[in-house]
Amino acid sequence: MSSTADSIATPLVRGVLGALTSLGIAIAAVVVPALAAQVAGTASTATALDAIIISLNLLILGHGGGIMLSTGVIDGAVTLTPFGLLALLMLLSAVAMRKVGRALRPVRDDGLLRTGALRDVGSALGMYTLVYAIGLAVLASIGRSADSSPMVTSAVVSGAMVAVTGGLIGLLWSVRREPTETVPGVRVLDLLPAPYGDIARSALIAVTGLLGVGVAIVVVTLLLSVPAQSALFDALAPGPVGGLVLTLVQLALLPLLAVWALTVVLGGTVGVGTATGISLTGAETGVLPALPMLGALPSPGPFPGWAWALMILPAIPVALGAVRLVRDVADLAQRDRITAWVAYPVVVIVSLLLLAGLSTGGIGDGRLVHLGPQMSTLALPAIGIVVLTTALVLGVLATPLIPRTRDAYRSVRERIEAAERTERGGDVADSADLPDSAGSAATDAEDADAEAAGEDVAEEDVEGALEPDAWALDVEDTADSSEPGSGFSRRTDR
Repeated sequence: MSSTADSIATPLVRGVLGALTSLGIAIAAVVVPALAAQVAGTASTATALDAIIISLNLLILGHGGGIMLSTGVIDGAVTLTPFGLLALLMLLSAVAMRKVGRALRPVRDDGLLRTGALRDVGSALGMYTLVYAIGLAVLASIGRSADSSPMVTSAVVSGAMVAVTGGLIGLLWSVRREPTETVPGVRVLDLLPAPYGDIARSALIAVTGLLGVGVAIVVVTLLLSVPAQSALFDALAPGPVGGLVLTLVQLALLPLLAVWALTVVLGGTVGVGTATGISLTGAETGVLPALPMLGALPSPGPFPGWAWALMILPAIPVALGAVRLVRDVADLAQRDRITAWVAYPVVVIVSLLLLAGLSTGGIGDGRLVHLGPQMSTLALPAIGIVVLTTALVLGVLATPLIPRTRDAYRSVRERIEAAERTERGGDVADSADLPDSAGSAATDAEDADAEAAGEDVAEEDVEGALEPDAWALDVEDTADSSEPGSGFSRRTDR
């Protein structure tokens, strides 16, 4: 009985400790820079308590919650989430639950789940989420002031979402194990049944690449707009410590702007206030907060026509993910391959729309009430790019198009080579016939001359034989040769 109680209590305790550790580090990550800025700000009238309250409000925003402002300059709800801070908080949750998962050892040495592993992991994650959400609600209640008041309900919901998402990532991370000589390796995606692990891997490649495209565009625009950002920074005059805090704030907003940039190159529109919008056709902006990195936003006016060529950029990571998917599912059954081909673009599209939706928000009830991607302008072009790119890759790699094209090319090439060989053979034969005919003609001419000369000689012999002198000469020669001992007898009688 005690062993059963221990087996149940250990995951619960570990979940509680993990949640308290994550919250402590998160509080330190936002409070320390705020206090440093307050101490260094000689012109600021804010107290240390004000700095702590501001940092707690920022912590609620970083989780995706909302706060209410009534400063006179900004009045209303602030719901814009700094994606950089959100990523940091999820990383803290993942690291904490990774330690919990490794301590619980849900996987045996043979690579299989041990008995009761799912119960222990679920208990730890549930307690982690509960304590984390309650702790964030307490912080939201503490962070109230005359000018700002965090929304407790949104803090609880957003805190629970961060805890669950980050905790699951950490638990899956703890399962991963490198192979050794005696212990087999464990891969997280390999634990999923086919073809869902392949779909998840390919979709992760595509989404990561798409975010990389957004970050690259933002970095390029920031580098091209350094003078404008320097002017805004000098106008704020934050000082060394204030400048460091301002830089941290901009780093927290950088992933948010990356999603906005990705929305634009996907063919959508990003609003930076009421009656404003940035798209591939042009930019129409208004008065914006004096944040240096906002100086990278394009100036109002139409864009050149070649700007539409930027839609090729998000198609590249989608194509890379589709290529990986085709290779991974090549050995599966046809039904599994079709399932993977259909599910891949759906997962990528849903992920894109989810990221774009999370990056929307507002600041107050004024002209900045609508910030971020306009979802109605993003859905159709995003679906078109993902589906068409995936279909193109499947048409090239998953159909007989390439083998048939290669065979057709080889056949045409062989015909061309055969025709070239035939043509070269005919030229050689013609060049060989020309000297032979000339030689035979010369030989025929020589034979004709020889025959003519022989006929002339024969005619001369006949004519000479018919002459009397020739006969007399022959008789005399014969008589002279008929001497004794010559072997011939002389005839004296007629």
